[in-house]
Amino acid sequence: MFRNTQPPRARPITFRSPRAVSVILAALIFLISIFPRIGLAGEARLYPDSIPFGYKSSGKRSMLEARAGYLWGFNEIRFRDGDNANIPPTVQEVGLDSIIFGLQGETFATEDLAVRAQAWMNVPQDSRSDFILDRRALGWDTQARYVQADLAAIYHIGLRGMPYAAGLVAGARYNNFDYMSKRVGAPGGTFNDHMHVYIPYTGVYYAHNEFLGSVVRLDVFFSPFTFSRLDASQNLANTSMQVDGHSLTGCWFETLFEWSASVGESALIGAVAKYDYLVLSGGATLNQAGASTRFSMDSWHSLLVVGLGFTYMF
Repeated sequence: MFRNTQPPRARPITFRSPRAVSVILAALIFLISIFPRIGLAGEARLYPDSIPFGYKSSGKRSMLEARAGYLWGFNEIRFRDGDNANIPPTVQEVGLDSIIFGLQGETFATEDLAVRAQAWMNVPQDSRSDFILDRRALGWDTQARYVQADLAAIYHIGLRGMPYAAGLVAGARYNNFDYMSKRVGAPGGTFNDHMHVYIPYTGVYYAHNEFLGSVVRLDVFFSPFTFSRLDASQNLANTSMQVDGHSLTGCWFETLFEWSASVGESALIGAVAKYDYLVLSGGATLNQAGASTRFSMDSWHSLLVVGLGFTYMF
């Protein structure tokens, strides 16, 4: 059905848009060059996650952050017939390279406990790849849409009055991946995938408010539990196939690094880098021509986002 019969392996993220890379690198270099000047122009601003260590004097307990960047990544979905070793595994690999936007809001419910909500959405763009259907290599144009939503609680720990902040994080993540593929050339056809992923997670964060006159933050999240559902349909040359897949096991890891500087009494601007890796393991039922076959289903996601963020505190 798709391509690649080799065992799973780590795949490098490819940079398919030189223009986007150049623009992002130029913006990052510009920000790095001005950080010392704008950060030292006045008193270092409190990062929202360290407000418990001084919010009584600053009066700021909430924040809103807008982010924009570029996403590099891929998703591989692999099906294997465990009852017939002579049938090679079928693999679909979809590129996720695209522009992406994010929004995050956070507020303190108590002196030490904050609530955070965030979302990301990409702007789908066409990518071309080869799937192998019935051991035939066929070209496809795919538009991949990625949506992420997240809700978390953050408990802050550390020494009050210090420029450092740290905390424990517990939350729930929802990822939605929609892939709309069309055949390149004859025979014509379509292949549509809809994957829903649910991830309960925990993690830690660290922030420093006076790093070279700027603010740095590092988040590390992980989960040994992932749950997903896949609905897919293929229509090709007067034949159709339906795929119904579920996953109850897997693992997920994410890390985020942010470097910001104050641009006013209540605002920060900075660079953001985020990487997450997701593995899913489960099973799927393939229905074709009135026959139903049970397959194992595995999936790997590797996503890297690099961009800019603007934060307003109130």
